[in-house]
Amino acid sequence: MDKFNYKSLIGLVFLVIVGCTQGTEEKGNNSLEQLRTDFSNPPSEYRSAPLWDWNEKITEEGIDFQMREFKKAGIGGVFVHPRPGLITEYLSDDWFHLFDYTVQKGKELDMKVWIYDENSYPSGFAGGHVPAEMPDSYSHGSSLKMYIQETIDVLPSDEVEVVLKKNGDQFIDITNSVDREKGKSGKYYIFEKAYPGESPWYGGFSYVDLLYPGVTDKFMEITMTRGYEKNKADFGITLPGIFTDEPNLEAAMASGSVMRWTPDLWEVFQERFGYDLKVNLPALAEETGDWYKVRHDYYELIMELFIDRWAKPWSKYCEANNLDWTGHYWEHGWPEPTHGFDEAAFYIWHQMPGVDMLGNKLDTLGLGGQFGNDRAVRELRSAANQAGRKRTLSETYGGGGWEMDFEEQKRLVDWQCVLGVNFVNQHLSYYSLNGVRKFDYPPSFSYHEPWWEHYKLMGDYIGRVSMAMSAGEQLNNTLVLQPTTTARMYFSRLVKNKAIQKIRNGFKNFVYRLEQQHIEYDLGSEYVIKTLGSINEDKFTVGQRNYSLVVLPMEMENIDSSTLMLLTKYLENGGKVLSFQLNTNRVDGAVSGEVKELAGAYPEQWTVAEELNDPAILGLLKSNDFGMNDLSQNGMLYHQRRILDDGELLFVVNSHKSEKALADVSMRGKYLIKLDLVSGKEFVYPAKPEHDKISFKVELEPAGSALFIATKKNPGKLEMYVVPKTEKLVESNEIVAVKRESENVLMINYLDLRTSKSEKKEVYFMDALIGLFQENGVEIGNPWQHKIQYKKNYLEMDSLFSNNSGFEASYHFNINKNLSAEAMKSIRAVVERPGLWEVSINGHDVEPVKDAYWIEKEFSRFAIGKFIKPGKNTISLKAPRMHILAEVMPVYLLGDFLVTPAEKGFEISGGTISELGSWQKLGLPFYSQKVAYSQKFVVNKSESKTYKVRLKNWEGSISEVWVNGEQAGTIAWAPDELDVSALLADGENEITVGVTGSLKNTFGFFYHDNNSWIHGPHSWNSAPKGIPSASDYFLMDYGMFEPFELVEIE
Repeated sequence: MDKFNYKSLIGLVFLVIVGCTQGTEEKGNNSLEQLRTDFSNPPSEYRSAPLWDWNEKITEEGIDFQMREFKKAGIGGVFVHPRPGLITEYLSDDWFHLFDYTVQKGKELDMKVWIYDENSYPSGFAGGHVPAEMPDSYSHGSSLKMYIQETIDVLPSDEVEVVLKKNGDQFIDITNSVDREKGKSGKYYIFEKAYPGESPWYGGFSYVDLLYPGVTDKFMEITMTRGYEKNKADFGITLPGIFTDEPNLEAAMASGSVMRWTPDLWEVFQERFGYDLKVNLPALAEETGDWYKVRHDYYELIMELFIDRWAKPWSKYCEANNLDWTGHYWEHGWPEPTHGFDEAAFYIWHQMPGVDMLGNKLDTLGLGGQFGNDRAVRELRSAANQAGRKRTLSETYGGGGWEMDFEEQKRLVDWQCVLGVNFVNQHLSYYSLNGVRKFDYPPSFSYHEPWWEHYKLMGDYIGRVSMAMSAGEQLNNTLVLQPTTTARMYFSRLVKNKAIQKIRNGFKNFVYRLEQQHIEYDLGSEYVIKTLGSINEDKFTVGQRNYSLVVLPMEMENIDSSTLMLLTKYLENGGKVLSFQLNTNRVDGAVSGEVKELAGAYPEQWTVAEELNDPAILGLLKSNDFGMNDLSQNGMLYHQRRILDDGELLFVVNSHKSEKALADVSMRGKYLIKLDLVSGKEFVYPAKPEHDKISFKVELEPAGSALFIATKKNPGKLEMYVVPKTEKLVESNEIVAVKRESENVLMINYLDLRTSKSEKKEVYFMDALIGLFQENGVEIGNPWQHKIQYKKNYLEMDSLFSNNSGFEASYHFNINKNLSAEAMKSIRAVVERPGLWEVSINGHDVEPVKDAYWIEKEFSRFAIGKFIKPGKNTISLKAPRMHILAEVMPVYLLGDFLVTPAEKGFEISGGTISELGSWQKLGLPFYSQKVAYSQKFVVNKSESKTYKVRLKNWEGSISEVWVNGEQAGTIAWAPDELDVSALLADGENEITVGVTGSLKNTFGFFYHDNNSWIHGPHSWNSAPKGIPSASDYFLMDYGMFEPFELVEIE
C-alpha cells in the first residue's frame, strides 16, 4: 500500500468505525432552560463516579452498604476497579456474579456502574490471563538493546535481530553474514531482542506487547466476550461504558533497551515509508545519519500501530455495543514519544476521552506534570471538540493524601473543569482499609472518612459544574498546532538532547500564557488533522470545528506534509496564519524550504510574531464576542465559555490558593444570571448593557469560582444577587467552649515480634509484616502490597506455612498516673482482622465487642480498660500459625484521655481539650474526627439584617455550623462564612462550629514531610529504627486558633 493510500485510509476508517462524520455531533443538552431545570439536582450521569477499589473479599452485603453510602453522598455511579489486596478471584464466576449484583443495585438506586477493564493497571494483560493463555503476547521480545563492538563476537541466533557494520556515514546490514566478519576490525552495532521481566504487579507474568497482532483481541475476548458481556442487556443503560487505564508500550520494554520493537516492524516500516529501517537503527539512539527523519518516521509508525492495533478495535467494539470507551493514557510524559506519544491521536477514538490528574500540587506557569499542566487538559478538550465528543473524564485526586481538604478538592476540580473536563472520576473509594490497603494512594472517597457525612456538598457541586460544562458547545476560532512531531526528532533513549525539555517547557508555558490572556483556542494534533482535517472556504476544519486562525508556536521546527498541504489550500482560500517560529525548516522530518516559501507567498495572511503580549498579536487572537480584562493578574484566573441555543455560559475560576481575582467581563446577551454552584439557586446578577452585549465585574475568593448565563431571553422573576454594603461584628458573651466529639486516639505502630526463629524489639510495623512473610517462605514479602493476585495464587501460598509458624506481636504503651480510674476503664483497643489472633492485655485474654467497629467495619473494638494499670501496659496479638492475611498493623487505643509526649513517642494522660489551638499540642495528635467550638451571641433581629458566621483562623477538612441545636450548614472554603439568619432567635443564641480533621494524623505517614506531589504505598515503607521522639512525628496542625465571628450585615 503506498503512502498516500495509507493516510487516506486513516480518515476513512475513523468515519466508518466511530461514525463521527463532520456533519454529526453527539447529542447533548444545548438548552439553557434545560440546564436551569436540572441545575439544583443534576441527573446521575453528570455526578461524579469514583474508582471503587475492590481490594478485599467482596460480598453482597458490602456492596449494598457502600452503594447506598455513595448515593447519599451525591455520587452518581461507580467504576468497579480491582486493585492490590483483592481476595475475590478476578474474572471468576464469583467476580461476575458480584459485578452483576452491583449493576442491579445501580438500577435500584439510579446509579451508573462502569467496567474497569483490568486488574489494576496498565490495561492489556487481564490480570495475568492474557500472558497465561497467549504466551506469544510477550515471549517474542518487545524491545531491542544495542551493543557496539570493534571486533565482533556474536553468533547468529534468534536473539540477535540485526547486526550492522559502519561503512563511512552509512551502515551495512550483515545480520546474515556475521560469520564472514570473524577476526575483522570495524565498528559493529548489534541489536539484540530484549524481554520484559516478570513482576508481581502483572500477577507473576510479564506485561504484553500491544503492538503484536492478536493481543488486543485476546484481551477483549477474555475480559468482554467471556466476561462482562454477561451483562450485555445493561450496556448503554445502567452500564454506560468501559474504563481503560494507561495501556502503553513502555511496560513491555526491558531495562536498557534503545527502542520498542515488534516482529513485523521491519516489513510495515518498509511498506509505510519506502526505506529500510534496519540500516538506520543507530539513528534512533545516536545523532548519526538522517536521525531527524528516521526518528520522525519511526515514532509516527509506532504510534499508528498502537492506534491501529489497540485503540481502533476497542473503539469499534464499544461503538457496536452502545458503550462509551473512556479512561486515559499517560499524557504527562509529553512530548517524549514513550508514554506521551500524542494523546489527542488516541482521544478521537474514545467515545469519552479522559486524562489522569493525580497528586495534590497545582503548579503555576503551566509546567506541572499533573495538576497545573494546562496543556494536557486543553489537549483533551480540543480533541473532544474536534471529534464531536461531549463528555471528557478525569481520574483525579489519587495520592493526594489523607489530608486533602474540601477546599483543595474543589480547587483541583475547578481547574480541570474550566479547562475542559466534565466528568469527575475520584481515585479512589476503598472497599476495605484492612492491612496496607489503607496506604494505596489515599484519600478514599468512602464511608471511612471523618468528613464523609458532609460529602454531598462536593457531590452536588461536582454534579452542577459537570452538567454546566457538558451543556452546549465550546466554539473556538483559533487552532494552535502542537510541536509534537518536532519533539520526536530529538528523542533518544541513549543521548539526551536538551531540545526535548526546551520544547516541553516552552510550549507548556505558551499554553499557560494563552490561558492567562484569556484567549479562546483549541490545540491541534497533526495526526488528528491528518485524520479529520479539511478546508471549507477560508476555514481550517478539523472534524466538528472550523478555525479562522492557525497558530504555529515557537517550538514548531517540523510540520508534517499532510498539515502543510491543508495549510496551503487554507491560505489559497484566504485563511490566516500566525507564526511564532521563524524557521520551520523540516517537513516530515526532512530539511525543506516549503514552509518558508509558503509564508513568502502570502505575506498579508502570514503574520510573524515575536511576543504574545504584543497588542497587535493579541488583537488577532482575541474574540470580538467576548472579552475578559484580568485586573488582579494573579496568574491563575481561567475561564471557559460555552454556546447554547438560547444563550451563553461562562465558568470563571480562580485557582490561586491565597490571592483573590478580579476581572471585567464583556459577552453577548441582555440578561445575566448567576448560578450558585453550592446552593443550586439562581440570581439576577448586576450587569451593564452595551449594544448587543453586557459587561460586568467578577470577583473571586482564593480557590473561588462562578458560573454565569448570558441570554437575550427574560429569565423571569429571580432574586437579585446582592453585594453586602455594611457589616459589623456581634459581640460574644463568653469565652469559647471546646469539646471533643469522639474518642481520642493513641496510635501504636512499633512492636516487639517473637517467632520460633527470631525475636525483634521496637520494630516498625511495616518491617515486621514484611519480615514475617519472608521468614515463612514468601520471598516477595507482603503479597497484598502493590501486587496483583493471578487467580488464587496468593491465597494458595497459605499452604507454605507450617504448624510452628506462629508468632506473637506485642504493643507497649504507657499510662500516666494522672489518668482517672474511670477514664482508664473506658479505654478500648482497635485491632484489625481480629479472627486471626488471640488478643490479650497484660496477660488477660479479651474478645471483640459485638457489633462495634471503628472507621472500617472490620476494625474491631476490644474492651481492655479493666485490665489496664498506670505505667507500662502490653497488648499482645498471638497467632498459633502464620496466615496469608496476617498483616501486622498498628494498634489504636480509644478513650477519654489526652495523648502527650513521652520519653519515646507518646503516652496516655488525664485531661481534656478545653481551649483554642493546635490539636497536636493540646493532646489530640492522632485525632481525626470533630472538635466543637461554641460561643453565645445576643442578636437584635430585623428584616433588613442578615447574619453570617465567619471563621477566622482554622485548619481542618471541613467545618459544620449549628445554631441553637439546629444544623445550619457547612463551611469548607473561602470566604469561610455561612448565612445563619434563618436560625437565629431574638436575644441569646448559641452557635457551635465543629471542625473535622483528617485520617492523615491517624494513619500517617508520620516520619517525613508532605512535600512530595503524590503519596502512595511507598510513603509508609520507612521509619526510624526504634520508637522516635514525639517531635519526630510529622502531623497536620488541625484546630481553631481564633474565635469565630458572627457578622451582622445591613
